[in-house]
Amino acid sequence: MERRRKSHTELARRIVELLRVEGAEPGTKVAEQRLADSFGVSRTPIRKALRLLTETGSLSYAPRQGYSLARPLDSASADAPGLPPSEEDQLFQAILRDRFANRLGDTLSVNDLMQRYGTARTTVMHVVARMTEDGLLERGHGQNWRFGPAPDSLSAMEESARFRELIEPAALREPGFAPDTALFSDIRRRHQALLTDEVLQSEMRAWIDAGADFHDALAACCANRFLARAIRQQTRLRRLSTYHGGANRRRMRDAFHEHLGILDAVEAGEMDRAADLMLAHIRAAQTQRPRVSNRGVPPIARPIRR
Repeated sequence: MERRRKSHTELARRIVELLRVEGAEPGTKVAEQRLADSFGVSRTPIRKALRLLTETGSLSYAPRQGYSLARPLDSASADAPGLPPSEEDQLFQAILRDRFANRLGDTLSVNDLMQRYGTARTTVMHVVARMTEDGLLERGHGQNWRFGPAPDSLSAMEESARFRELIEPAALREPGFAPDTALFSDIRRRHQALLTDEVLQSEMRAWIDAGADFHDALAACCANRFLARAIRQQTRLRRLSTYHGGANRRRMRDAFHEHLGILDAVEAGEMDRAADLMLAHIRAAQTQRPRVSNRGVPPIARPIRR
């Protein structure tokens, strides 16, 4: 039974990744037969994987209408929310923890990672490929990879902030910027739900994801592909570093109010004001962040158990 559950979990994860690659948005229909054809399996395991994704809230189901995507997919994670982490995801997070805690040098090799984390070569190769795609790793000499620029130190955070001061207000001033009403509505709903969640005190990851998705949403509406790509990469790197470097809930609440103000300006067609608010928002985040390096350093990542 446990093995069957694991296979359904892996299939559910593959379905989410396929939807992410295709750029699926909330409301997109998810057809059983198409997935069965894509993965070369029968509809029975597909149906069980879809039920699992429905249980976790990633999909919704309606009689005679079938399954549809219930919420935006997180581009920073290969897993669907609520699913147990895969071995690859565990290794991905372990490497990030050790990197942001300065336990890994600038370069590494597949053999180094296999020995350090006790993980199979195939798993390591998949994670290296994923980190390369995310802009975290760059190919070095021979069999080595090196870490690319990331906001993993105080000086790097300052450089990232100055770069964002250039690109994010500029994206809002692009002539072809086209607001997405449905996307903005979802961003507002999530922001307001977290701002009013005084009792439940939602997990900080939900705050981090909602904040990052706000910046990704604006990038998606920017008509300049180069600006949009740069913003997405910065947002992805900041999201990952915030997961492991900690975040201040009070600052997050202030940031969410700033986000909503920017959306108000965009929807009113006041793009210059929106750009000015974005610049102020980025600078506020920089001036109010903790000044202590390595605060809350996570524990040493243990070998991945198979």
